[in-house]
Amino acid sequence: MSTLSHSPLLRMIRCVHLPFTAIINQALITRGLLALSLVSSATPLCVWADVAETTTDRVIVPVDSEAFVFSPGNWTGDDDRSGHVFRQTWNPGAYFRVTWESSAAVSEASILLDTSTYTKDTGVPRISYSIDGRWTLNQACTEEIQIKNLKGAGRHELCVYLSGSQQQDRWGEPGKSGLNVLRVLGVQLDAQSRPIANSSDARWALIVGDSITEGIGASPLLSYSYLVGQALRRIGWEYGVSACGWSGWLNKGDQPPGDVPGYYVISGSKDGVGGSYHDELSRWNKIDGNNHSLLDSQGRISGHGELNQEPSLILINYGPNDTLHRSDPSDTRASIVQALAALRRSAPEAHIVLIIPFGQYYADALQQSVVLHQQDHPADDKIAIIDLGVEAKNAIYSDNSPYGGLHPNDRGCANFAAQIIAELVTLLNQ
Repeated sequence: MSTLSHSPLLRMIRCVHLPFTAIINQALITRGLLALSLVSSATPLCVWADVAETTTDRVIVPVDSEAFVFSPGNWTGDDDRSGHVFRQTWNPGAYFRVTWESSAAVSEASILLDTSTYTKDTGVPRISYSIDGRWTLNQACTEEIQIKNLKGAGRHELCVYLSGSQQQDRWGEPGKSGLNVLRVLGVQLDAQSRPIANSSDARWALIVGDSITEGIGASPLLSYSYLVGQALRRIGWEYGVSACGWSGWLNKGDQPPGDVPGYYVISGSKDGVGGSYHDELSRWNKIDGNNHSLLDSQGRISGHGELNQEPSLILINYGPNDTLHRSDPSDTRASIVQALAALRRSAPEAHIVLIIPFGQYYADALQQSVVLHQQDHPADDKIAIIDLGVEAKNAIYSDNSPYGGLHPNDRGCANFAAQIIAELVTLLNQ
């Protein structure tokens, strides 16, 4: 480290305690940025932050800059859910925005990622991004991604989405990050550009589901969850998608046998009542498997880990995998009822909306669960069902369906999203 500590490339050194070991990526050091390869450890060490040449021709915007906004409920960092070095997510549909202004007619910018965790088995996640409304889709993650279509002086906004990844090695475990994640180190700008503060609305929606909500079967940025999220963004809300293929109320997510827990796992119930709740097997209150809680210090769902960051809407679309993988019907019904109670305790003012799966899986149980919840909580007037009916089922399962199948295609997602948005507009305006 002694050679590096005297390097003219280094502008600032910062000592922090990090839950991992840092391995210096020499290629990034030579171009003025320290990248970190992360493995589990509790060793305190020094890392260089905002690294740049002393006579720099670039500006590094770190992830804790006020220029960044991250989708709520999705991201962790080098300091629990925050930190200066990185932010990471495994959730397809998660996004971040960053804003800056440039005085140059021709400017440059790039996204800086840590890709050290990827293996031949995990594959490489893909992002899609917009710069001032000009889109680039399905870009494979690399250490530095040059922003295309950046034009002119003035204010610029970059919006980046995790648009897809292989359904494995994403969840992680205590003391160990998932491998198949999007880990953002910052954004690099040219010397004529400066970051400017971004803003986000306190209102946000948590959108929960399985592979259909994750976007399997649809093109990048055409899942129903993305389209619903964009409608919410249009009225000033943020949103976070927490979706995982194969998962259900009880069924584990990602490639079988799966390492992502079921949503709210109950066993030993009788006729949908009672049973034992297993927190270690459930993900409703977690961001990932590496000890990152979705709850704040008072047990409330929190967008970024602080107090008073509860969602205004929780939208859940679960049922197909518990049917197809034969989860215990009684335990599944108990899971739905008890999950509603847990969500209400953790988000007292949120609208909680259950979507009847488009294929009508567990339709009766979901309807009955809401009735039972309201019987037990008669003052709760912010719980609802969105049911697109047998027409939706027929649309995806008819011969040669133009809507796709179990996983709706682009046309199916667009039609279903339009109907869900209309129902949400009515609900949220009540």
